[in-house]
Amino acid sequence: MRRRRAWAVGLVLVSALGASMVASLSMGAVSVPLLQLWDALRGVSDSTTRLIVWELRLPRILTAVVVGGVLGWVGCAFQGLLRNPLADPYIVGVSSGAAVGAAVGVLLGWHTRGYGWAISLLAFGSGLLTLLLALGLSRQNGQLRIANFLLVGVSLSASLWGIITLLLVLAGEDLSRVIYWLLGGLLNADWQRLQWASLPALVGCLTLWLHARALNLYTAGEETAAHLGVNLERLKWAVLVGGALATAATVAIAGIIGFVGWMTPHLLRRVVGGDHRVLMPLSALGGALLLLWADTLARTLARPVELPVGVITALAGAPLFVWVMRRERGL
Repeated sequence: MRRRRAWAVGLVLVSALGASMVASLSMGAVSVPLLQLWDALRGVSDSTTRLIVWELRLPRILTAVVVGGVLGWVGCAFQGLLRNPLADPYIVGVSSGAAVGAAVGVLLGWHTRGYGWAISLLAFGSGLLTLLLALGLSRQNGQLRIANFLLVGVSLSASLWGIITLLLVLAGEDLSRVIYWLLGGLLNADWQRLQWASLPALVGCLTLWLHARALNLYTAGEETAAHLGVNLERLKWAVLVGGALATAATVAIAGIIGFVGWMTPHLLRRVVGGDHRVLMPLSALGGALLLLWADTLARTLARPVELPVGVITALAGAPLFVWVMRRERGL
């Protein structure tokens, strides 16, 4: 029954995502009718329409799909490992480290010298350094303790946000750029950023997928999983490192976009169950669909002004978060 339901949900999500990508391609400051859109995709339309479709909207839409998919995928794995339905990809502190790197890049003026891509690389690298620091501080007697890792992650995030606040004070004219990046947005999406971010995101998500069965056993308890042959240390390292690698890639090109990573796996878990072999890809589809529409609304609601996409996801996710807390924790 659950397998049939999972197939049905997957079919609905794939169909909705495909239709939404077409709709998003046609929506914007300049509306592109479906026939012109088809001609542009085939390369037989006028140069202006081709530029709008191929260089402005398509890389942005694919970036939204990739980032949303990765956040949903990683959020699903982290919720299973931490056995916390409210966990999200940013819980390990990678996003804070990446934020410091991006803010430093902006303050160095790289965006004005044609080195916008270098800001993304610096954000990615600083996010990974934060992960390595958290992993190193979390080991106890040669073993990785999840509780220690979470505490270290929270402490590092608090310290790094103090640094971010200092950088915001020093930002001057670049303040709006830093804030926009911290709130999350796809304004700077292009083919180059999408290509280089896709590789670490793919490696991270594939690592999680290869450990989906072990993650299913782990959710029943560490002792049970160990008795069934699961290497607990390898599982923890694989999920945390793989998830953080993929998350750092998304933060580097889109900033910090909240709620997507916990909302989609949390809701889908209620519908299709907790089998991570099924839940991970469905969460990726749900995250991609959610972020695609959030970005479409962000660039069309208040045009010509563009809203940070993180604002849209927060407006949608915050009420849901409160409802879930009240329902599950009796608040």
